[in-house]
Amino acid sequence: MKKETSCIVLFLFMFLATSSAYPARKRPYKPCKQLVLYFHDVVYNGKNADNATAAIVAAPEGANRTILAGQFHFGNVVVFDDPITLDNNFHSKPVGRAQGMYIYDTTNTFTSWLAFSFVFNSTDHQGTVNFVGADPIMIKTRDISVVGGTGDFFMHRGIATIMTDAFEGEVYFRLRVDIKFYECW
Repeated sequence: MKKETSCIVLFLFMFLATSSAYPARKRPYKPCKQLVLYFHDVVYNGKNADNATAAIVAAPEGANRTILAGQFHFGNVVVFDDPITLDNNFHSKPVGRAQGMYIYDTTNTFTSWLAFSFVFNSTDHQGTVNFVGADPIMIKTRDISVVGGTGDFFMHRGIATIMTDAFEGEVYFRLRVDIKFYECW
C-alpha cells in the first residue's frame, strides 16, 4: 500500500508540475499599439528662464538649486513640463507635454527614479500615458514601466524603452521613448 501511495503521489506531482492553467505560447507577445516620441528637457540654471522646462526643486543641504549637486547629483529632485515631439527636433510642433519628476537616487553612478505622464491634447491623441521606474542613465537603452493611461490610452500598460538621444552639459537632454503597449482596452 505504501508503494502504491508513493506512486500515486509522484504521478500527481508530475501531472500538476507539467500542467498549466494557461496554454503554451508559440510566439512572444506582440504589442497591441506602439509609439515613438521624443521629449526635450531644459533644466533651469539661473540664466535660461525663457527656455527652461525643468527646475531643481530639492537639493542636498547647502546645495544650489540652479546647479545640479556633485557626486552624481545625489539628492536632487527635478520637476519638469517638457515638450513631446514626433522627431528629435526641439523646435518641432509639440504633440503633448511630459510632466513629472526625476530624483537622482544613487551616490556611486548616474541613475534616477522617474515618475511622469505624457499628456496629449492633439488631433492624433487625447489623454495621458503614465510611466514609473528606475533609470540607470549610463546604460544606452533602459526600460521603464507604462502603468496606465486615460483617454485614447485608457488602462493601457506596457514598457517604454528610453534612450538618451542627445545632451548638452547639465542643462539640456533629449530622450527617445519607444512605447510598446501590451494591454490595450
